[in-house]
Amino acid sequence: MLSKPSKVLTRSHLWLRGSLFTFIAFVSCASNASTSPELTMFDSNGAKAAPGVILKSDATMTVTGLINHVLVTQHYRNENPFAVNARYVFPLPEESAVHAMTMHIGERVIKGEIDKKAQAELRFQQAQQAGKQAALVRQQRANMFVTNVANIGPGEEVQIELQYQEVIDYRSGTFALRFPTTITPRYHPINGVLNETAEDMIDSQSNELSSASIAATGWIAPIYMATKNAGAVQGEFKLTVNIDVGLELVDIQSKYHRINTENLAFGQYQVTLNEQRAVKRDFLLEFKPLQKEQAQAAFFTEQLSNGERYGLLMLLPPDDHFTQTQRLAREIIFVVDTSGSMHGQSMEQAKSALHYALSLLDSNDSFNIVGFDDQIMPMSDKPVPANDFNLRRAERFVYNLQADGGTDIKGALDGVLDAREHLGYVRQVVFLTDGSVSNEDALFKHISAQLGDSRLFTIGIGSAPNSYFMRRAADVGRGTFTYIGSSSDVQPKMQQLFDKLAHPAITQLALSSDLANQALEYWPSPLPDLYFSEPVMVAIKLDNNAGVTLAGQTAQGPLSIKLNTQQGRPAHGIARLWARQKIKSLLLYNEQEQVKAQVESLALEHQLLSPFTAFVAIEQTPSSTVAEQNVQVANQRPQGLAMSLPQTDGQSRLHILLGCMLLAGFAVLRLKK
Repeated sequence: MLSKPSKVLTRSHLWLRGSLFTFIAFVSCASNASTSPELTMFDSNGAKAAPGVILKSDATMTVTGLINHVLVTQHYRNENPFAVNARYVFPLPEESAVHAMTMHIGERVIKGEIDKKAQAELRFQQAQQAGKQAALVRQQRANMFVTNVANIGPGEEVQIELQYQEVIDYRSGTFALRFPTTITPRYHPINGVLNETAEDMIDSQSNELSSASIAATGWIAPIYMATKNAGAVQGEFKLTVNIDVGLELVDIQSKYHRINTENLAFGQYQVTLNEQRAVKRDFLLEFKPLQKEQAQAAFFTEQLSNGERYGLLMLLPPDDHFTQTQRLAREIIFVVDTSGSMHGQSMEQAKSALHYALSLLDSNDSFNIVGFDDQIMPMSDKPVPANDFNLRRAERFVYNLQADGGTDIKGALDGVLDAREHLGYVRQVVFLTDGSVSNEDALFKHISAQLGDSRLFTIGIGSAPNSYFMRRAADVGRGTFTYIGSSSDVQPKMQQLFDKLAHPAITQLALSSDLANQALEYWPSPLPDLYFSEPVMVAIKLDNNAGVTLAGQTAQGPLSIKLNTQQGRPAHGIARLWARQKIKSLLLYNEQEQVKAQVESLALEHQLLSPFTAFVAIEQTPSSTVAEQNVQVANQRPQGLAMSLPQTDGQSRLHILLGCMLLAGFAVLRLKK
């Protein structure tokens, strides 16, 4: 037994240790809260090494007809006194067809080559180990890409150029371009299987990369700036949009960024971003032609040197075709994401959208609201009539929704999709989420299996939603995707959506060749339903076809439209878009391994990035030193995200600090007894 003086000394010693531990935790948290915005590197012993790699990027868009050609340039500058290997996880539009990559080192230009992914990764690793400067660009998701740059010398800048093209959006008389600049953190389900080992992942605290080989299909997570002022050093971004659609435009606007606009000639416009560090939210540009009633249909063609012909069709039936039809009884199920990644502005936008949607319901409608995070929270056990009592009940339910927990979208889908046919009424599921998940492929297959005759409409909420998930989910669900980027968008976007939902669609759409016994290859396939004021966009392989026929079913009877393929306007890049759409459809409706060879062959033939191909560029002359330090360039946190990551890992520094203080206090109380 200790003597009384010994007990006093022991208690004092424990109290001092507890106080010191609490003080260190507090200082650590305060230090992390005020971290410099620069990217920080650590050596193998955990010591701070150097500022890291600074990334600046710019994009130039050229819009001709319905196609947007984009050049993205990433500038990597090594601020260290030694060579480094850099990695950057970045977004591009989910429908982009990436078809070229070039690496610039000073005056030297190395053109990237498309190759099978495993072979490209092996070539890159060998070049990196040999001290050669090299770059590797891979597709992790259709809207998420990874660039690796090896052996960037001290004070040296390496430029990586990427070229992609996409079909521009057109609905309700308005063209729209969206360019994502950052990534919303993804939630990984507990039962998700990642093909990358823990050693292959990046330590989010040290920004270190493992030297292990890169897994072909492994998940590579982005890392984020530590402070709201991170743009002071990182993230400078420039954007130029050249528009030539052959029409005079009555309005050009960007809702979320400042822009400058010049009218260079009739039908030709140049738009430049008037913000240097606008990388916290997606850039959205909308423009309207002066006479939209004449822009109801468009057809473009491309002929390759080998004789192959391709076409791009946009069909937009007159609005009165829909507004004159009888409104059908509907059952609408609103599903709203209340997970941690929706915290802040995203949750407020979702609530505003729900309140406005409720005001648009008709007395013939029935509805329900289902909130979900890692649990399902329905307003009612079954849909209820849209009367005054139930609408007031719904408004109270929406008001009390709070963002917290994980993102179990599969559980929510299980609760609303029943794989049944619903006779006598139209069943529509409206899904509001930021799509902050990483198990998209499993969810697409689940939607396809459980859809029945329901239709799934997705609404992307927030400044940088996962539009890859939401657009693909709407494709499989035979519905459409709507993006709401701010509270001011809620009313017009929800009104447009309900205009579509309130009227019958043209279903059973299909294209056929005028040539007997010759199948027509077109994508997407199957064609989606056609809704109010929203066009069908389809890429077709024409070959010798002089004409094609579009057939469908409306509430008034069959629809048939004949199209002369010899009268299309010439355009460049349609073949790539056709291949990109074919790859998308193959992966969406089949198991990856079953279509791997077909996708790989298509991607190599048309020089496209895909899950099975990658671009690699290698400088053949080795540099003077081989880089031993690895670093990942950080992304900006999306604007309005009120937390650093989805609240699913329990690693909040604030919680750790409070826990330490409680433990210290408990120890002091025990000692006083």
